[in-house]
Amino acid sequence: MKGGEAVIETLLAHGVDTAFTVPGESFLYALEGLRRNADKIRTISVRQEGGGAFMAEAFGKLARRPAALFVSRGPGSSNAAIGIHTAMQDSTPMLVFVGHVNSGSMGREAFQEIDQRSFFGSVAKAVLATEDTDDITRITSEAFRLSMEGRPGPVIVQIPRDVSSNETAASILQPGPRETRDPEAELITKAIIMIDAAKAPLVVAGEMVCNQDASQALMDFADAAALPVMSAYRRLDVMANGHPCYAGHLEINRFESQMRTIEECDLVISVGSRLDGITTADDTMLSRGKPLIHIYPDRTVLDRFESDLAIDADMVPTLTALTAKISAPNAARRSQTASLHDQFLAFSQPGNFTAYGDVDLARVIEIVGQSVDDETTIVTDAGSFSRWIHRYRRFERPHTKAGPMSGAMGYSVPGAIGAKLARPEQEVVAFVGDGGFMMTGQELVTAVEQGLSIQVIVCDNSVHGSILAGQDKNFGSGHEMATVLQSPDFAAVAKAYGAEAFTVAHTDEFSDA
Repeated sequence: MKGGEAVIETLLAHGVDTAFTVPGESFLYALEGLRRNADKIRTISVRQEGGGAFMAEAFGKLARRPAALFVSRGPGSSNAAIGIHTAMQDSTPMLVFVGHVNSGSMGREAFQEIDQRSFFGSVAKAVLATEDTDDITRITSEAFRLSMEGRPGPVIVQIPRDVSSNETAASILQPGPRETRDPEAELITKAIIMIDAAKAPLVVAGEMVCNQDASQALMDFADAAALPVMSAYRRLDVMANGHPCYAGHLEINRFESQMRTIEECDLVISVGSRLDGITTADDTMLSRGKPLIHIYPDRTVLDRFESDLAIDADMVPTLTALTAKISAPNAARRSQTASLHDQFLAFSQPGNFTAYGDVDLARVIEIVGQSVDDETTIVTDAGSFSRWIHRYRRFERPHTKAGPMSGAMGYSVPGAIGAKLARPEQEVVAFVGDGGFMMTGQELVTAVEQGLSIQVIVCDNSVHGSILAGQDKNFGSGHEMATVLQSPDFAAVAKAYGAEAFTVAHTDEFSDA
């Protein structure tokens, strides 16, 4: 067996059943391994490595296990970097195998050579490499473990061309059981004392709630103490939005009761959030003397913040332990939490905001909501249009939302493909701006080729909207620079790719389309 084939056999042993690639001559034997196992691992040939990385990220986010991405050295891995960075910031498991130059040519700036350790050191969870073909199964197994352990993330494996093509007799390693990270009893006791003493506590729920299937545990915890819960940026599916404790999404723009609640709270309980810049409004939420309980299964993330109590543990056992000991809330807290939920419902009701132009996105989202069920996967790209989806789409089921916390444009079309592969029985609706579609929209032909029934809604305003708004705010109207675009006929483009397509110029045309 060749080294590249051993990689595939090891992936199969670890339950990896989906792969993406732009094929390269530096990993031909891995491609042969994929061909021989086509009935066990579905391989998608993508049009550009960045699209493949976005597909792998969306798959990993929704399936909670990694897909594999195979790319060539240099240009291939560089193209994939945008999706790898997205996976890191979203704490998404991903495996990236880079076909490298021959071992004897390394370090000489060989054709297309990039030192992957240096290149990806700050945007991946780990970068592994080997020059020994007999070590290839071990390193592949280690990459899988690292991608899933603690805080999940993307792991890069650099494999020289000769290592991939040499013979190996190494045995195929099997995955070991994942160890549950239980919280220390003493820390649970301290947390309970802090929560019971707080008059206005606030829960911020983030990515690890989704990653560890802890939505029900979160709702049980919030309900037991009538704690208001706000979802971290682009993590709207951490709990049912209709739950009486849900108090809204920590978007860039927040509604009045959210801002007042944040200002008046006397304890922040961060459950599974890395407390990214958008969620915390560039840390201003935490720099106003708010006590912080931070629950997260990664000491590196915990050490970034001066929390009053850091709990390095998994979500379900921690939330379960807290729920068992939390005191019942008084009537005032339950009433206040219910009021916050009512204010969220009012904020997210279509018709409460004036839309300028001929297409009202709030009404579009309302019609989508009437046409699909709660299990439908909604994918959003970066861009100001996405705030409409975040405001008006209510997420009631876990694992139904995908979007880049990193704000990477071009996510939605390839992300919809990854989402459909992760949840094939559910519909997928992707929202993307005209700018994002122009970056990766060619992957629509990949969906057509693979027979994947996704729906893509292109929000075309022919500008980079959020940047243009910033120019108008800072310099006044008429100071546009590089923000006004010329859009193609997107329906014609989609038809050329083999997709059905419709153009909606007025809101009342959307339902039929």
